[in-house]
Amino acid sequence: MKNSNYIADSVFKVNLKYSRLQNKSKELFFRCLDEDRDFEYFKAELEKIWDIDDKSYLEEQIAEYQAIIHERNTGKKTEEIVLKGGLFSLVPIAVIKGVNTKFQKVKEREYINSKNSYVYKTDKQEYLKLKVPKYTNQTVPYYSKSGELIRYVQPSTYDSMIHNTNLTRAGWNTTLNDGSETQLFYIPFHNFSCEHCLDHQNKIMTKQDVIRLVGFAEEAEGDILHPNCKCELTFYEGILNKPNYSNAELEEQYQIRQKVNSLTLKKEELLTDIRIQKNLGNEDEVDKLNSQRNKINSEIRSLKEQLPTAELKKQVVAINR
Repeated sequence: MKNSNYIADSVFKVNLKYSRLQNKSKELFFRCLDEDRDFEYFKAELEKIWDIDDKSYLEEQIAEYQAIIHERNTGKKTEEIVLKGGLFSLVPIAVIKGVNTKFQKVKEREYINSKNSYVYKTDKQEYLKLKVPKYTNQTVPYYSKSGELIRYVQPSTYDSMIHNTNLTRAGWNTTLNDGSETQLFYIPFHNFSCEHCLDHQNKIMTKQDVIRLVGFAEEAEGDILHPNCKCELTFYEGILNKPNYSNAELEEQYQIRQKVNSLTLKKEELLTDIRIQKNLGNEDEVDKLNSQRNKINSEIRSLKEQLPTAELKKQVVAINR
């Protein structure tokens, strides 16, 4: 569905936006170490990179999506949509700001530790050459609903999951606000649905059924409305949008898109490492990284060709890659 693609494209753009800020931070980190810059210089330059208006950009995306959903539901265009409340509360954008600020603090401490390293002081060139592949952006702890630490993720990953959640919830709120008390709803199938979402698609629901589903979703692990869920709630008007593929084929398509997204972001990171190693004069490392990049390009092409239609192949290649 067109609107589900809006969520996927918007979320990928946010992920890519923050990934590029992380990559700029990495380039700055190694440039400053190579030039033996003091901590205050590094900190000031890092703050310049992250001096962005998260709130306006992300709220504009949500408002635009609400307008699309409202027009679909009512046939009426809206010049301006004010973010309305509803059954779902959105995650405060201040959370994203906090995640990004924490990332800066982690990198500031890492810079101080690097400057104080004995190896850096005695053999700077070798230290930086070996430091590049060890550098990581995974600074954000990601917990299950039960409070168990699952893994550490990059700010770009965490920020894009929050944006995904807010877009999806804003869309559901808009549809519920647009519908009457007697309106019937359903969750249409969309391309690249995960197994959790497929279980809830194409089931006709009353508003009370939706409310019960919401309550269930709040308690469930990995179910509908999980952080990567792109399902929409829409009016049921006698037609269901069912998939043309088996569950196994749909699972394969979902995994292909996930892999292509991950590989695309990895390629961005490799390009950063290539620039860093080139600036450090490490041509042997540049050759290795170029080889990895070529392999990723080949993998992306191969994955894309495994999709059965031209439309799916087009959708799996996100905007601005």
